[in-house]
Amino acid sequence: MGLGPLLRRHPDARIAVVKQYLRARALALLGMDRREQLRKAGIACPGYFYGVTQTGFLDGAELEAILWDLPEGTSELMCHPGRADGALRETGTRLVAQRVRELEALTRPETRNLVTALGIQLINYRGLAKV
Repeated sequence: MGLGPLLRRHPDARIAVVKQYLRARALALLGMDRREQLRKAGIACPGYFYGVTQTGFLDGAELEAILWDLPEGTSELMCHPGRADGALRETGTRLVAQRVRELEALTRPETRNLVTALGIQLINYRGLAKV
């Protein structure tokens, strides 16, 4: 999944997108070594991690792009779905409205249909140990 489409969809946020992309690449590099250490210690962990670059920009289109890009194996998607209630607004997070967009993206029928069509099995961490 390329950086270009995300930058084209959010030209006013290029700096934020590029920063998040660079953080994601750094985390991926650090994670490669740590993932192997976890496996040797018998601790289950996903093989791939998505969502850092898309933080604040994850919507239906970005989620579909991630789903189409998933490699064989187990992947984790970092996201922050939620409802924009008073308690959330008081936390000071910059992701108030974004949480609603993420919840909508994750729960829309098109997402469920794509997950099914691609043969993606949704699991939680309990299921991760069985993979």
